[in-house]
Amino acid sequence: MAAIDAVVSRSPWSEERLLVACTDERTSGSVVRVIEEAGEVLGFVIYARVLDEVTVHQIAVRADCQGRGLGQALLCSALQEMRRVGAARCLLEVRESNQPARRLYQRNGFSIDGSRKQYYVCADGREDALLMSARL
Repeated sequence: MAAIDAVVSRSPWSEERLLVACTDERTSGSVVRVIEEAGEVLGFVIYARVLDEVTVHQIAVRADCQGRGLGQALLCSALQEMRRVGAARCLLEVRESNQPARRLYQRNGFSIDGSRKQYYVCADGREDALLMSARL
């Protein structure tokens, strides 16, 4: 997971942070779902639930596997599980410039609720985060 995230994310999680997320859900508070093929992880989603709201923290798909619908499959699987456990709303934030992710989220019922100005660090300064949510 760390190798995938290091390549595809502009703000990759450390191995330690990923390891904590992958521990028992009751301990870490996070749920991790992966897509594997022939024993290799192709992508993952990490989310956490607090009461009736769930926050998606990370979705990453191996660079050579992008465009195959794996991000869609990961998100749909997570949303289905969220509904199953009774969550009412899903929240996330996304870089304003991340058009593929924004399209994925909008196709799946997310709308923009607001922004966090200058939230993400990027090569030429800072970038806004868009706050998005979907009713489950």
